[in-house]
Amino acid sequence: MPYQTARHTWETARKMGHVPLVESDFVRSHLRHYRVHAHETVHDVADHLLVPADNLGDPGLPLAWALAFDGSSQEVAVNDRYPSTRVGYLQIAGVLVNLLEMQEQSRQPLVDPAVIRRATHESLLSIVMPGSNVCREDCDTVCDSWRLEMFEIFRDYTIENKPLLDYYFRFLEAGQRAIGGCGQIVLGRCAATRQCPARNIVIPKSGATCPQCQGALYPTDILRVHEEVQDLNANETALGRLRTVLEHLAMLCYLDYLFDRLPRVLSSVAFILDGPLALFGPQAPLKRAIAAYLQSSATEMTDRGYRLPVIVGIEKSGQFAEHAAQIASHIPNRTLMRLPDDYIFQRILASRPSTTSAFGEDTYYGRKFFYKSARGQVFTITVPYMDSNLFLQHHADDPVAYATLPATLALLDGIGTKLYSDAAIPITLAHSFASIPLGIGSKVLTLMSKEFLDQTP
Repeated sequence: MPYQTARHTWETARKMGHVPLVESDFVRSHLRHYRVHAHETVHDVADHLLVPADNLGDPGLPLAWALAFDGSSQEVAVNDRYPSTRVGYLQIAGVLVNLLEMQEQSRQPLVDPAVIRRATHESLLSIVMPGSNVCREDCDTVCDSWRLEMFEIFRDYTIENKPLLDYYFRFLEAGQRAIGGCGQIVLGRCAATRQCPARNIVIPKSGATCPQCQGALYPTDILRVHEEVQDLNANETALGRLRTVLEHLAMLCYLDYLFDRLPRVLSSVAFILDGPLALFGPQAPLKRAIAAYLQSSATEMTDRGYRLPVIVGIEKSGQFAEHAAQIASHIPNRTLMRLPDDYIFQRILASRPSTTSAFGEDTYYGRKFFYKSARGQVFTITVPYMDSNLFLQHHADDPVAYATLPATLALLDGIGTKLYSDAAIPITLAHSFASIPLGIGSKVLTLMSKEFLDQTP
């Protein structure tokens, strides 16, 4: 780590500081033993992995609406003399797009910006979180401040006049992470004190006190985001974990609202998430509750004669998206590519934990596919396991088993944009509303943080 000078600039490295690394026999010998996995040139794709979209069945009536979700986070220093004093900012955007109006414009010689704007409605959740060396006035540590802030976000933020906490408990009950009908969860271990031996503590929606250490406990503690909060270092990782959880929950909340009140309308809505249908790190167990909720909802909708809604995660970057771009020329337009586990572990990922492990079994609540659209765009998508039997067969990559795939692919054919490479209009809109600019945005957030925390140098 560099030193900071009296002029608040940073110490610069020696111009020849890299030479010892370059000349090191130890470094050179180890580099010879490394391998870059799955970056070999691809000359073809096996025919059995490619499935024409027309072979998957009738997509049904065109979808009328799309709800897209994206988030952005940034941490800023609030004191020039103590740059480790930090505050985190987070935004989650939900964008509703009228697909019928949007696609009607594609038939016009010139796109009318006013029509496009009327076809788009956005909702934005803005959050601030304490960072290193910053605590709430009613909390003793940064970690405790995070725990209480998270609980209050879930308790106070509403979606269609219903608290996020109520939706949260509904999803947990579906996955048997909460005590059905009682509004309580069981926390595996005390989150208030690291040394506390208390286990399996029952916590109501309003929170509770640990029976042993008397620390405050909250139902959001089971998400375990606080475990990655640092008192002395940057908290970008924890901010990212919270952002991901809120993105997934926001999507599910709107789905649940329509499921309860307007199931017929739900059949004509697509839910699009920026990123895979997966949760990583300490929050990964939540994916089982999400999968269970989606499967029970799908069963009820099918029993009532409704078409299932389209739910899809679209990845813009990462190893899968990079591999898809590499093999794009080998996939015909309007063709889906299956991704069996053997292909994933041999051609995309660096290793396989064991010969029996299935890709994403602990993190994903959907299956990955590549799709090359009618316009030649290549999408890396995740489609949810809407059938519990399929979910148990984590290796199942047969696209015929995914009832929403035909409508999903038809949607992707119609929402592509050339504004960015392999981009989809709803996700582009959600990203534009959620994103925090790295330049002027960061400076404004820093100035605001200094003002409210009285940290002006």
